[in-house]
Amino acid sequence: MTYVVTENCINCKFQDCVTVCPVDCFYEGENFLVIHPEECIDCGVCEPECPADAIRADTEPGLDEWLALNAKYAEIWPNITEIGTVPPDAEDWNGKPDKAGLLITGEAPPEPHAQKPIYEAGEMPDDADAEHYEVDGAAVPFPEPAGDAPIVRLDPIDTDEPEGFEVDGLRVTP
Repeated sequence: MTYVVTENCINCKFQDCVTVCPVDCFYEGENFLVIHPEECIDCGVCEPECPADAIRADTEPGLDEWLALNAKYAEIWPNITEIGTVPPDAEDWNGKPDKAGLLITGEAPPEPHAQKPIYEAGEMPDDADAEHYEVDGAAVPFPEPAGDAPIVRLDPIDTDEPEGFEVDGLRVTP
């Protein structure tokens, strides 16, 4: 038997458990702690110390995934032996359900969440017939005004033109 850190530790990471562990078997990730199952001596001293009630004996049903996760990241993350920085909003996260998706592991995700199209500088996608501007080599079409929304023009500063106002070196005229 060993003890495992479970989902409620995510974004809480109070670390009270760390100071009572006689064998220093806790390891620290960015927003979660884990227990090394090979180092844990099953004393159970840490379990009642956790304010988030996130530490469980691995004999409880449904903890196989958390046991595997503790074992994996205990091999990667640094050992922690004293209380470090507790997140300022730890108490706000305590008890919130469905936090598993928020776990920061330090590994790259299998696929990026979003990826902007990459064009060579000056190159436009085939369907881009509209006027556009470039950002980081990507052509971005000007948006169409919605309904009767006023159109604001941004022109280089013309010192002879007193109307409008200046923002970052551009004259804004309504």
